[in-house]
Amino acid sequence: MSLSQYGSAAINYQLTNYAQGLWNDLDQALAMAERLAPTTNVPGATGQFKKFDDKNSFLPQKTERALGGDPVILKFNATDDNYACKPQALEVRVDKTEDQAAGSDGADLASELLDQGKIRALVNQKALSHVKDVSDFVIANTTAIAGKGGWDSPDIDPIDEINDQLLAISQDCGSTMNVKITMDLGVWSVLRKNPKVKTRAAFDAGPTLQAISLAQLKAALLYDVDIMAANVVYDTTRLDQTSSKKRVMQGTLLIHYSVPNATLYDASAFKTFTVGASGPVAAVRTYVAPNQLYRGHIVDWSRDIKKTSSLSIRRIDVAAAA
Repeated sequence: MSLSQYGSAAINYQLTNYAQGLWNDLDQALAMAERLAPTTNVPGATGQFKKFDDKNSFLPQKTERALGGDPVILKFNATDDNYACKPQALEVRVDKTEDQAAGSDGADLASELLDQGKIRALVNQKALSHVKDVSDFVIANTTAIAGKGGWDSPDIDPIDEINDQLLAISQDCGSTMNVKITMDLGVWSVLRKNPKVKTRAAFDAGPTLQAISLAQLKAALLYDVDIMAANVVYDTTRLDQTSSKKRVMQGTLLIHYSVPNATLYDASAFKTFTVGASGPVAAVRTYVAPNQLYRGHIVDWSRDIKKTSSLSIRRIDVAAAA
C-alpha cells in the first residue's frame, strides 16, 4: 500500500476505546516493563535527560542564600544524555474473505466483533513486544555481579547476597525508598527452595519447610522492598515452526531503583521516553483498501528506552534457573 493510501486512515473512536480498555487489562504483564523502565512522558521527540552515573549526582545541595543574593542553582553534568523517541507502529488487517467466513460481510455487529478480535491480537502483541524489548535492553546494558547466583548450592545463602546488594544500592542512591526486586519466576523457584533461605524463614523448623513465600522473603531482607516474580512467556520460533517457549528475563534477578510516574530528573535506572501523555494506545486508525478487499487498523506511538543511572541497578544471574 502507498503512503497516500495510508493517509486515508481515520481515528476509529469505538476501537480506540476498546483497545485502551484491553491495554489496562494487561497491567500484570506490563507491570514488569514499568518497573524496569518506567514510562516517562516528554513534550517532544528529542531532548535531554538527567543521568545519575556518578555519586556527585546524589550529593545534597548547599541551599543557604546570602541576603540579596541569588538562589543556589541546581546544575547538571555535561555528561547528561539525549533521548530521541523513534516512531513505532503495528497494523492488523481484516480480509474480506474473513468477513465472509465469519458470516459478517455487511453485518455491522458481526464485523465489529471480528474487528475487536483483531485489535485484541494487536494489543497483546504490542504489550508482549514492549515487555521483551525493555527486558532485553536492561539485560544488555547491565553486567551480572561476578561470583553470585549459585543458589542451587546448599552452602550459599541467597539472602546474604541480596542484602549485600540492597546495602550497596541504598548507599549509592542515598535512599531505601523505591528500591525494587524484579526476578524471573524460575529464579524465585530456585531461591525459595534453598536450605539456608528456608532456615531463615522458619528457624528451627527450616529442615522440614518445603519452600518459603514472597512475604517471608520480604521479611528476611535488609529493608522493605517491592518484590515481583515475573512470568512473561514468549515463543522463540516462527508460526510455521515447532513451538519453543522461553521466559522473558530468564535466570535473572534485578535489584533496582525505580520511581513511579518517572520524570526527566529522577534516578530510575532505566526509562522509556515517549512523546505526550496520551498513553500507549492514543488512537486506533482505520482505513479501507481502495480495492475494497480488506480494511486495516493501525496503532502508532514513539519510544526510546535509555539507561539513566548506572548506580541504581544490580544484576544477579542464577545459572540453575536459566
